Amino acid sequence: MADILLVQSNPTRAVEIRILLEKAGCHVKHANSGKQAIQVLRDGNVDMVVTDIVLAEMSGVDFVRGVLGHFPAISVIFITNTGSDQLADAGLRAGAIACVCEEQLQSQLVGIVETVCRVDDGNTPYADLLTTLKSNTFDFELPSDARLISPLVALTVQVAEGMALLPRVERIRLGISMEHALVNAMYRGNLGLGPSVTPRHHDIICSNATTDLIETRKSETPYKERVTKVRLLFDPSGIRITVSDGGNGFNVAGFFEAAKLSRLNEDTGHGLLLMERLTDELEFNLEGNEVTLFKNARPV
Repeated sequence: MADILLVQSNPTRAVEIRILLEKAGCHVKHANSGKQAIQVLRDGNVDMVVTDIVLAEMSGVDFVRGVLGHFPAISVIFITNTGSDQLADAGLRAGAIACVCEEQLQSQLVGIVETVCRVDDGNTPYADLLTTLKSNTFDFELPSDARLISPLVALTVQVAEGMALLPRVERIRLGISMEHALVNAMYRGNLGLGPSVTPRHHDIICSNATTDLIETRKSETPYKERVTKVRLLFDPSGIRITVSDGGNGFNVAGFFEAAKLSRLNEDTGHGLLLMERLTDELEFNLEGNEVTLFKNARPV
């Protein structure tokens, strides 16, 4: 699935994580320090790095900056500990793709790796054509059908790549943010369902996981009439993605000030917080049922 460099100083923990990733089909290399990791990256054949947020000889933030500074195509996923919210927050802002709580590695890590691989799958017959594209706007009206999310994210990522607007890691960050915006619009907004009564984000995207309640809502008024409206705007300055739904919205005021990164490991607020951390700007309407994601161009 992916060639991963695991940076882990605890040998026992390293074996446990390696087995977890290899069972999922990943090829795993191991480094026991940040400095050793940099040397392994110089040797090549690494797609992403999974690393502890705290390293002996450098901070996790310095590490991710060093990786992206010298190896801009490498994705970084942090393993966090309880009480390391500020470090993980700084790591995401510095360019990491995601963070996962150590206590939830077994349930979350493989899903996050699969998400990165899915968003990064840029195979397209239009690659050469897209290099000639100067600007474009797409407008979609989506029913509450999760099978449409991955193709729409793939289109967005491929256009961003073709127009050379974003480097690889920033395209992945945008794609992950977009996935969460679309799931929130379809399930939280249009179907009016909370996370406690819906499958995990990963299962919704990858396998269109559903429940009797979801299918009932899809056939009932007013839920069945609601659509998710998506506008994609690409131009030399960057990318603007607006996602709106027909639901009642939520109370935007004060959400991000009150939110802590520990909520990345909870259901409520998980997607919204990731969307805010992985984009350059996030803007909601007053009702809370429309969000615009901004990504400034970073010419490749």
